[in-house]
Amino acid sequence: MTAAFLAAGLSAAAPLASPALAADVDGAVTADTYSTSTRLSHTNGSNSKVAVGGTDGANRVAYMRFNAETKVGKSTELELKLRVNGGTEGILRILQGPSSWAESSLNAANAPAAGNLIKTVNVKGGTETLTIALTGLESASNGLNIVLERTDGGVTRIDSREAQSSNAPSLSTKNSTPPQVGGLEPAPVPEDVIETTPDVDSDANCTVSEILVPNCGIWFGAAANPLKGESWDQALLNFEQTAERPMDIAHYYKRGQSAMFPNNNELNRQNEQDANRILFYNWKPSGLTWKEVADGKADTYLKSLAQHMSSNASQKFFLSLNAEMEDEVNQAAGSGQTAKDYANFYRHVVKVLRDNGASNMVTVMNYTGIQKWGEMSWFEELYPGNDVVDWIAQDPYAFGKPPVWLTDMEGMVNRTHNEKTWPGFYNWAAEKYPSKPQMLAEWGVDEDAAYPSYKADFWETASEQLQDLPKLKALVYWDSMGVTPNGDKLSVGITQVDSKASSLNAFQDFLDEDYINVARESFLNK
Repeated sequence: MTAAFLAAGLSAAAPLASPALAADVDGAVTADTYSTSTRLSHTNGSNSKVAVGGTDGANRVAYMRFNAETKVGKSTELELKLRVNGGTEGILRILQGPSSWAESSLNAANAPAAGNLIKTVNVKGGTETLTIALTGLESASNGLNIVLERTDGGVTRIDSREAQSSNAPSLSTKNSTPPQVGGLEPAPVPEDVIETTPDVDSDANCTVSEILVPNCGIWFGAAANPLKGESWDQALLNFEQTAERPMDIAHYYKRGQSAMFPNNNELNRQNEQDANRILFYNWKPSGLTWKEVADGKADTYLKSLAQHMSSNASQKFFLSLNAEMEDEVNQAAGSGQTAKDYANFYRHVVKVLRDNGASNMVTVMNYTGIQKWGEMSWFEELYPGNDVVDWIAQDPYAFGKPPVWLTDMEGMVNRTHNEKTWPGFYNWAAEKYPSKPQMLAEWGVDEDAAYPSYKADFWETASEQLQDLPKLKALVYWDSMGVTPNGDKLSVGITQVDSKASSLNAFQDFLDEDYINVARESFLNK
C-alpha cells in the first residue's frame, strides 16, 4: 500500500516490489488500505495487512482496488481471492466500492461511502484462503473498487499487497487467459460457491494451556496508574480508551494480611462483555519477614484467602508473590530476609493456597531482572522450585542513557553491561528454566526530551523483535506520568503511552499488529 494507485493515472510514489504488485496485470490489486473509526486522521496504507471490523470498539473498513483493463459490468462473473491471516469467526461483507479514494491518504474522516452490498461470506477466524464467486460489481475509470466490512463485532485481517507474495488479494474473470503471478486466472467456480482453504498452522487452532500460555501470539495487559486522581479501576478503563482496545491482563497490587481477592469489581472486569480480561495479582505481606510467613505466621489469612479464591475465582488468574524481591534480600544471619528465606516463603504460600482450594491460580516468579542482582552470589537461591512456579517474569524499563538503558525491546529484555558475566535476563531464564514461559510483569518506555523520536521508534520495532523472543508470552505495561502520588519523580521516567502524539500513534500501531492480537482474538474474545 506504499505506492499511489496506478490505475487512477497518478504517478507512483515508490517502485513496485513484486509481480503481485504489478498494476499492468489485469486483476492485480493496485491499492488496499482501511479506515479506523477511532483514529479519524490516521492512514493505514503501508500496512502488510488490511483489517476489517473490530473487537475493541474501533471499527475498521477496508478499501481495495483492482486493475481492470476490460470494463466490468454487473453481469460479469468474477472470482475474488483473499488470504485471511488472523481474526475471529463471523461474517465478512463485500460491497461495491467508490472510486474516489487514494491508498496513501484514506482515513476515517475522508473515507467515501460504500455502495450496494454484493455478498456476505462466512469466515472461520484464523488463517484461510477465501475464493469467492461474485457478480454485481462495476468497474470505474481507475479500476474495480470494493469495500469490506464487518458489522457483527468481529475482526478479519487480510494479507495486503504489501505482503509482497502470492497471498495478495486478486480478482479473475471466467474464461480469462491465465497471466503471470498476481493476474487473472480462469474461475470455473459457480457464482454461489465459496471455497475456503485452511492452513495447517491456522490461527483457528490457537490454544491456551492450563497455565495460560497462548501458543499463538502474546498477551498484552497493563497496570494503569491514576493520572488525574481517578480510581485505579477508572485508570484501567481510561488506558484502554487510549489504547483503543481492552487489555488481555489487568494487573492489581495487594498488600498485607487482610485483602480478599478477587473482589467484585475485579471480577466484573474479568467477565465484562466484549472486554474479558485475565486478572493478575501481586501480593506482598506486611509486618512479617519472609521467614515468618514460611513459618506459618500468615497461615490464618492465607487459608481464608484460599477459600475466598476457591469460591470466587472461577477463571484462571496470575499470582506473583513479593515481586522485585531482590532489593529486599538481607543475607545477614537471623534477618529472616535471606534469598533462601524468600524461596521458602514462596513455596509455603503456594502450598497453603493450593492445599486450601485455590486451584485456579497460575504462579509467577517475578524478578526485577537487572544485572546488578543477577551477579549476586545468592541470586539463584531465590528460586523456589519448578513445582511451584508456572511463569518467570522480569520488570524491565527502557529509560536512562543509550545504548544499555535506553534501548529497543530486544536490548531491554536482555540488558547487560557484560555478556560474559550476565547474558541478560531473557537469555538467563531461557537457559536456566527452558520449560517456563516468560512475562514482562511490569515495564515501560520513557519519553525523554533528549531523544525526541526514541519512544516512537521503540514501538515501531517492538512487534517484529518480539517474534524473535518466543519465550515471552505476556507483556503487562506500567502506564505512569513519571511521578508518585506525592509528587516524587520516578527513576523509570514517563511511561505514559500518550506522552506525545507521535509516541501514541506508534503505540496504537503496535497494538494493531497481528502478533499482539491473535491470542486475544482466538481465546479471550470467545
